[in-house]
Amino acid sequence: MNLRAVGWMLGQVLLLLGAFLCVPALVAWGYDETDEIWSCLVSAGISAVLGLLMVRLNRGSTLTADGHPNYFRREGLAVVGLVWLVASIIGGLPFLLSRVLTSPVDALFEAASGFTTTGSTIMSGECIDGMPKAIAFWRSFTHWLGGFGIVMVFVVLFPTGGRSLFRSEIPGIAREAGHHRVRDSALGLLRIYVGLSVIQFVILWAIMDSWFDAIIHTFGTLATGGFSNYSSSVAHFDSFAVELVIVIFMLLAGINFAIYDITLRKGPRAGWRGIVTSLEAKTFLGIVLASTIVIGFVLWMWGGSAGMSAEELPVALEGIPDYRHLGLAMRDSLFQVVCLQTSTGYGTADFDRWPEVCRMLLMMLCVIGACAGSTGGGIKVVRILIVAKAAMVGVSRFVRPRAIHSIRIDGQTLDPAVASSVTGYFALWILVFLFGTTVMSFFGYDPVTSSTAVLATLNNIGPGLEIVGPTQNFGGMPDALKLLLSLFMILGRLEFYAVVALFVPGFWKK
Repeated sequence: MNLRAVGWMLGQVLLLLGAFLCVPALVAWGYDETDEIWSCLVSAGISAVLGLLMVRLNRGSTLTADGHPNYFRREGLAVVGLVWLVASIIGGLPFLLSRVLTSPVDALFEAASGFTTTGSTIMSGECIDGMPKAIAFWRSFTHWLGGFGIVMVFVVLFPTGGRSLFRSEIPGIAREAGHHRVRDSALGLLRIYVGLSVIQFVILWAIMDSWFDAIIHTFGTLATGGFSNYSSSVAHFDSFAVELVIVIFMLLAGINFAIYDITLRKGPRAGWRGIVTSLEAKTFLGIVLASTIVIGFVLWMWGGSAGMSAEELPVALEGIPDYRHLGLAMRDSLFQVVCLQTSTGYGTADFDRWPEVCRMLLMMLCVIGACAGSTGGGIKVVRILIVAKAAMVGVSRFVRPRAIHSIRIDGQTLDPAVASSVTGYFALWILVFLFGTTVMSFFGYDPVTSSTAVLATLNNIGPGLEIVGPTQNFGGMPDALKLLLSLFMILGRLEFYAVVALFVPGFWKK
C-alpha cells in the first residue's frame, strides 16, 4: 500500500473541496450575508491549507522513477473510502462557523447526509425555514457534488491511475462506460449529469419564478438527495407542474447512466434500444407503475379525511387530504413512490399516516431502490433480480443436480464471480441492517423507528417512519447513534465493499 500516494490524492480532493466552498460564499455575497461569507471562506481556507500540505508532503509519490503510476486498485479503494469521511468533516464546517448548528456531530451528520445524497436531517422545521441562503445553498450543493461523485471530478482532472478510482466510485454491476478510456468515460458522465441539471433548472425556474428555489430542488433531484430549503419540502409549492417535473427527473436519475452514455455516443435509437432490452430498466419502471396504481387505489378506497369538517375530523386525520378524489390519490402516490424508490426523499404528503399496507409497500421500495449505475440508492434492482434468479437456480439444482444451470441477465450468462459478489453484498447488507436495528433498539427506540432509521440511512433514502418519519428528524438521537448512522450513509453510498475493505488488516499491508 502506497500511503503517500493516498495522502497526495486526498490532498487534491481537499483542494477541490476548498474551491467548491467558494461557491456558497458567492451566494452569501449576493444576498449580503456577511457572516456566512466568512464562514464559507474560512472553511474553504482550512480545506485548501490542509490539502496543500498533504500534496506538498507527498509530492512525487504517485509515480515511479521511470514515470509509471505508483498506485493501483488498493490505493484507489482507500481514497474512495476515505474521501467521504474527509468531505463530511470539512463539509460540516460552514454549519458550525455560521452557528446554524452548534454540535460538531450534528454538522458531520448533516454534511454526510448531503454528500451521500441521503437527505436525512437533524434540523427542525424552524431551523430549515430560517436558514441563511448561503448555508441552504451549500447544504443542497453537497447533494449535487456527492451525486456525481467528488472522486469522479478527480478522475477527470487527474486521470493517471484513475481506472481503479473509476471502478470503485461508479456503482453497479455493468459498467458500459468502463470499456472506453477512463477519463473520456468520466467526462462523458459529467456532461450528462451537468446537462440534465441545467435542463431541469431552466424548467423549474420558469415554473417557480425563483432561481434559488429552482437550483436547490435541481440539486436534490438529479442527485436523488432530497434536501429542500422549506420544511414542508415540495409540498410548499402546491403545484402539480413542479411535482411532475421533479418526478420526471427523479426517474431519469434512477436509470443507469450508461444508457445515456450510449445515447450520446450512438444516438437516440441505440439509447432507446438500451432501455427496451434492459431487464433492470423495464423492471424498475414496472415496479414504479404497479406500486403507484396499487397505493393510489388504496388511498382512494381509504378516503383520507373524506371531506369531513374540522369539527368532525379525528385528530389522527388532521392535515390528511380528501383522497376520495382519485386524481389526488394517484398524484400523491406517484410522487412518493418515485421519490422513495429513487431514494430522493422529497415529500408532498405525510405517508407515515397512510394505511399500513401503503407504508409497508413504500418501505419495500426503499429496500429495492433504483437501477445500478444511477445516482439512486437502495440495494438496486439488478441485484434483486440476480438474487431472485440465483434462488431459482438453487431450486433447479436441487431438483436436477446433474443439469447445467446458469443465471442469465439480458440474454447473457452472468459470470459466477459476479453472482457470488452480489449474493455476498446482499448477505452483508442484511447483517449490517440487523446489527444497526439491534443497536437502535438498545437505545430504547421502537422496532419500526429502529428498522426504518437504519434503512433510511443505509439505503440513502432520507425519511423513515414513526420518530424519523417524513415530518420528523434525527435531531433527538444520541450522538453515538448519529455517528453510527453517518457511517451507514457512507456505507450505503459506497455500497459496502470500499468502506469495509478499510477495516481489513491485510488491506493496508505492502
